[in-house]
Amino acid sequence: MGFGGSAFSPSISARKTRKSKEITAATYQVLPSDHGKTLMLKRPAGITLTLPPDNTFVGFTVKMIVRGSFVGTWEITCETDGDLFFGGVATVSVAAKADYFKPNGSSNDTFKADSDNKGRLQGGWIEFTLMGANEWLVSGTLMGAGTPATPFADT
Repeated sequence: MGFGGSAFSPSISARKTRKSKEITAATYQVLPSDHGKTLMLKRPAGITLTLPPDNTFVGFTVKMIVRGSFVGTWEITCETDGDLFFGGVATVSVAAKADYFKPNGSSNDTFKADSDNKGRLQGGWIEFTLMGANEWLVSGTLMGAGTPATPFADT
């Protein structure tokens, strides 16, 4: 089969290849069916998202994008006690400053952007991938203001 015939499906845009879901509620339980989705976060007053249990399946991945800057707290927690975050995020500040933060690997199980310097401004993104029991890989680039600070915390 060649490139110009019926061997390929009609062209589709990138918009149709990755599903997205807008989140506007104060709380959201991330579901196993959210695997591969981009959650568009738009609730300035703040939002708390809870990741699915660590027995969902290895490789479960979800991306979150800040669609509207938060003035309240943007928090991401684990459903299962003992889960920990690994990896890290870069925070870029409008004050022309940037830094890289990683969880401590021993007790950080919460992402908490409760101030602008922790990356709660529009345009930032974070991705979580389940690596196994009690292990979530975190990566992303957050947008902040002032001197960047770590968004990782203990419950």
